[in-house]
Amino acid sequence: MLDTIPVPPPEHEVSHERPPGGALNRLAGWCVRHRRWLLVGAMIVLVLAATVVAEARDRWSNGGFTATGTQAAEAERVAARYGAKAADLVLYVRSDTPVDDAAVAETGRRLTAAVAGRPGVREAQSYWTTGSTLLRSRDGRGALIRVDLTGTERDHVATSRALVPAARKAAGDGLRVSATGPAWLNAQATDESERDLKRGELLAAPLTMIILLLAFGSLTAAAIPLAVGAVSVAGALAVLATLTLVMPITVFAINICAALGFALSVDYALFIVTRYREELSRGADSRRAITRSMATAGRAVLFSAATVALCLSALFVFPLELLRSLAWASILVVIISALTSLLVLPALLAVLGPRLDRLDPFRRFRRGSGRVGGGSPLWRRIATVATARPILCGGTAAVLLLVLALPFLHARFTTVDETILPTRSEPHATADLLRTDFVDPPERVIPVVLPRANAATDGPAIDAYARRLSALPHVAHVLADTGDYRAGLPVPKPQSPPPASDGPQSPSPPAPAIDVPAPDDQTRVVVRPVEPPAPAPPVVTGSVLRVVGTADSQAPETVALVHTLRTLPAPQPHLVAGKAAELTDTKHTLREALPYGAGIMLIGTLVMLFLFTRSVLVPIKAVLMGLLSITASLGAIVYVFQDGHLRWLVGDFTTNGSLETTMPLLTLAVAFGISVDYEVFLLARIKEEFVRTGDNTRSIVFGIEHTGRLFTAAALIVAATMVALTMSNVTLLKTVGVGLAVAVVVDATIVRGILVPALMRLTGRANWWAPTLPRRRPRETGAKLPDARAEACPELVGRTADSAAEGPDQPTP
Repeated sequence: MLDTIPVPPPEHEVSHERPPGGALNRLAGWCVRHRRWLLVGAMIVLVLAATVVAEARDRWSNGGFTATGTQAAEAERVAARYGAKAADLVLYVRSDTPVDDAAVAETGRRLTAAVAGRPGVREAQSYWTTGSTLLRSRDGRGALIRVDLTGTERDHVATSRALVPAARKAAGDGLRVSATGPAWLNAQATDESERDLKRGELLAAPLTMIILLLAFGSLTAAAIPLAVGAVSVAGALAVLATLTLVMPITVFAINICAALGFALSVDYALFIVTRYREELSRGADSRRAITRSMATAGRAVLFSAATVALCLSALFVFPLELLRSLAWASILVVIISALTSLLVLPALLAVLGPRLDRLDPFRRFRRGSGRVGGGSPLWRRIATVATARPILCGGTAAVLLLVLALPFLHARFTTVDETILPTRSEPHATADLLRTDFVDPPERVIPVVLPRANAATDGPAIDAYARRLSALPHVAHVLADTGDYRAGLPVPKPQSPPPASDGPQSPSPPAPAIDVPAPDDQTRVVVRPVEPPAPAPPVVTGSVLRVVGTADSQAPETVALVHTLRTLPAPQPHLVAGKAAELTDTKHTLREALPYGAGIMLIGTLVMLFLFTRSVLVPIKAVLMGLLSITASLGAIVYVFQDGHLRWLVGDFTTNGSLETTMPLLTLAVAFGISVDYEVFLLARIKEEFVRTGDNTRSIVFGIEHTGRLFTAAALIVAATMVALTMSNVTLLKTVGVGLAVAVVVDATIVRGILVPALMRLTGRANWWAPTLPRRRPRETGAKLPDARAEACPELVGRTADSAAEGPDQPTP
């Protein structure tokens, strides 16, 4: 079979290569001719984007971390009818005196009424209005106000921003109010992410400029990728802000997509500018260098962006609003980054022309070329060793990547909670106080809803069911309509003292008689009013049993308890609500969707790489390399954020021995896409040299030699951009930053420098094998004759094609 692989003629038999043509060539010519209008349009985008993004501040979505359409979601909806759903906002009220004092109780009732009357509040319950011991602290000096809000999660954030300051003002000087709960957590996380975005921009731009300056050796050349990155990020954020009018887009998309868009657009510009300088060094003029660069590196950018977008589309199969909105946002960022590189970058190069390499501050210190684009002796030596000893080098690299992935074997996942914020933040600090100040913290309560039960008629059945529930492992006690139960037995109710009185109670006097006078010849009638019968109490359908666990809501034993509660027979059809049930259903839903998402990502990548390389084996190896890269990245995430290492490097964060569920999935999709992104550019150079020489080993070494320094610079740029996320105070953003930084550094060094050349050397000529498909023979009539000029002088045809694409204008000197 390998004998059928077409091998190009040796280098000395190859005539001058015809420059690539096609749509990208014509697009480059169009961009050169309309360069001024394109640059003016880019400036307008920068100005308008700031206005559009600023107006969308209150439209970004919050939450979306749990799966929709699950049993837990339905249970929460039903539990809301009975006031048993998890509160959207929790106010912790502290007093210097016991909360049962008359003055404190009166202030507490007024505060509860004031909260209940605020716009956007469906219901407010407190210890002073319900008397529930679940809402009273251990020391008796604190009480809770549970607030249920109306509208969407975005509405909850807006309501909580106004409600919490108003509650503090209404409490006066005698009571201290702090807040926690999902609504206040999302509000504080939004504010924190906005501050992180500004801090990240101030950090990422200078670091990127330094890396580009060291790579290009020219202030002018280094400024071009930065300009392209700024236009890409501004355009992407403007489009996302517009999308918030018609669909929910998470607020975290701002930070993630700003970092991702800046990194990708700078990388794309880096690849194209590097190829442009190579063409200039070969003697091409500016216009020809632009068209050749766009037809080669530009084609790689196009395929790379399509592949990355396809990988990110796998996130749509997960039924989480957060992941789906991040998928939309990330795909738009990739597309806009590619379009900016294919439209604005050629215009910039045409304006600068031969002045691209001016302003080199390191000219007197530079040895040799020392710039990105030329061959790297270091990477040439590494590739030579890897191809000379492919089994040893490739095996060692593979073992190292597998060792880096080992921590992922003990990964444990949970849903988002207040620990994503620093311990000093109010939602986090207040939640910690609830765990220590209350006998039964709110997060440990698991509502079990019996929608068809009736507390009046089904009392014995509810009593027996509550006894069984209270006897289960990891259950502290159960509160039901029929009483409180512990260890399978009802808890005796405390005897309330008789009402105080000064003497014996006298019976109520009878109702006064009404004497109706009558004439002397008629009988006198005395009418006594009869009290109307008391109205029958309304029949209430539905009963809620509050199961109080012994561990936190996301602990493994609590998750196991949820499974037991669902499977234990009940007197009526029942539903289990609460945070632990949401975690269980979310993890189950993600496990079910994961094979479909992986299939979309892997099969889509294989198809795109086959179309790009016209090879069967190379796409398979690229997918395997990408999987090794992301497993090392996921292992690093577990090692840092679950096991709690390297705080001195990534900054302080809170760990509870688990990982939030959604961010590793996002990191996986983006890291795999970037890995394939680098693979596309490497394969483009290797295949180009293989077509020219027909020597597989020489082509591999050439490709690594001429892209190694480029990939190093690109990986450092992505890592520098991700440092901005790593320095965030939101642990979710830290996770993405660390995961992607590790992924790109590992991929650009171990994978591209050692593992890829070793495997491609082992597979030899089979790298470029593809099945031969039968072609339809052209008709006799209307068939074009071969172009004699192309056969006799192909370089002439190449110049003619370039001239047609260039048009009449000349680049600005």
